[in-house]
Amino acid sequence: MYQAIIVDDEKWVIKSLIATLGDQKYFEIVGEFYTGTSAYSYIREYKPDLAFIDVQISGMNGLEILQTAKEERLPTLFIVISGHAEFAYAQKALFHNAISYCLKPFSRNELLDSLLKAYRILEERNASKAPISEAPKETERIMVENKTVQAMLNYISEHFTEDISIQLLADITGITPNYASQLFKEETGNTFSNYLTNIRIQKASELLRDTDMAIFMVAGQVGYKDYFYFAKVFKKITGHTPSTYRSAYRSESAPKENVHE
Repeated sequence: MYQAIIVDDEKWVIKSLIATLGDQKYFEIVGEFYTGTSAYSYIREYKPDLAFIDVQISGMNGLEILQTAKEERLPTLFIVISGHAEFAYAQKALFHNAISYCLKPFSRNELLDSLLKAYRILEERNASKAPISEAPKETERIMVENKTVQAMLNYISEHFTEDISIQLLADITGITPNYASQLFKEETGNTFSNYLTNIRIQKASELLRDTDMAIFMVAGQVGYKDYFYFAKVFKKITGHTPSTYRSAYRSESAPKENVHE
């Protein structure tokens, strides 16, 4: 998760915002600030990924924070929160590089849209920094002598995009789940869950490299209904988010121009 802070001089507003964003999976709220001065000191020192900031706050007001952060080229993204719907506020905020302007009382959909925008900006920003690494090589259909385990492997190879469990494999092969799990590990040197995950991530890596399929569709194509869980697993195995993996791979594989003196 990326890190975010909230800056507002009314505690109930902060608590309301935290409650509204409680189950989202983009950002972790790591700080609450009730004055602009204390918030900006934190932003300058720790450079959180995102700050929700009220326009009218004591100390440095929201627009002053935005302007100063812009002048100092700080990387923090800003979403302005305000009880004022006046165009002038929004215009000034956006001029100073706020990525969004959300009105109180908060609309959950509006806030989530703003978070998704921030998330995408951060992902694209990170894409150019990350070298690509090799995706796991376990999609080849391995062969084992044990016919029961081979039946499991064949089924996984043909149905890895579906919901598969060790219970299902045990039912198919007519043995108990505990024995199926033990036998699978003994014959393949890997657990069932790790084997299935590696197959899915390998296939996802191929789709990210070789197609323009949207990432949420790639997740579905390899058996993940939850995009965020897919992204978490993909990063754990490859060291990259799906979007940074795609961007970095295409950047490295792009043809280089020959320069002649």
